[in-house]
Amino acid sequence: MSRVGFIGLGLMGKPMSKRILQNGHELLVFNRSRGPVEELVALGAKAADSPKDVACKSEFVILMLPDSPDVEKVVLGPDGIYEGANKDLIVINMSTISPFTEIKIAEVLRQKGIYYLDAPVSGSTPAAEAGTLTIMVGGPREAFERSLPILRCMGKNIHYMGNNGAGQFTKLCNQIAVSLNLLGTCEAILLASKAGLDLLKVIEVIGSGAGSSWQLLNLGPKIVAKDFTPGFKAEHLRKDLKIISEVSEQLGLPLFGTTITYQLVKSLVENGMGKCGTQSLITVLEQLSKHRVMSSNQ
Repeated sequence: MSRVGFIGLGLMGKPMSKRILQNGHELLVFNRSRGPVEELVALGAKAADSPKDVACKSEFVILMLPDSPDVEKVVLGPDGIYEGANKDLIVINMSTISPFTEIKIAEVLRQKGIYYLDAPVSGSTPAAEAGTLTIMVGGPREAFERSLPILRCMGKNIHYMGNNGAGQFTKLCNQIAVSLNLLGTCEAILLASKAGLDLLKVIEVIGSGAGSSWQLLNLGPKIVAKDFTPGFKAEHLRKDLKIISEVSEQLGLPLFGTTITYQLVKSLVENGMGKCGTQSLITVLEQLSKHRVMSSNQ
């Protein structure tokens, strides 16, 4: 069993850290708000005073934080991981941030003999709770192999993608597909509603053919029910799409569909729905079309 530190106990981080405990590892946790820390301590974890404290006492440190500046601060800032890390520590960043930031952090840590993996995940909160996340990993192969027992606590499909940054680039590709499938789901339901069709029946029919997607099958019924409980928050999708926009600009890629979806998600967040699930994107389309989605039996 290993000594694992976990920093960032939010919607995804908290269930992921619980999986570490459930698999018998020692767990040391740090979070800005105390509530999640106290919950994990009640389950058998120990609380740390700072990211530096986490690094001093761990063999592996996992990060699940909101954005690139948060990761840089926790890793390289005052009282950060860099200050407390011993040689051969493995830092695993499972947040979704810029791949260029990952490459920069990895190089700084490498000079001190610290291994760094970018290992973003795909899957919502239920997948985090069940330990069935898909994990995309970039970084030194040796560190990846050593980290597999820890990663297997949280993920079912774990893929080594290459050098540092490769995990994040893969996650951005995933988010392009996710966001466009989400928009397609919303538009299909909008048209079905305008035509007076049974929306759940439409989802069933499309879901059995070539138009099926995870977004349609899982979020489609929630859209019909106007259930905007977050599995993945709209504000987090906006952040991911912003990263994609910046990366595509740097690489000279014209990602038209992603750009449109980014603007729609920005509007959604600006409408005060950033804490809602991404399926709440339907509300922006309702406003633009002046049509409220309603099933034929409503």
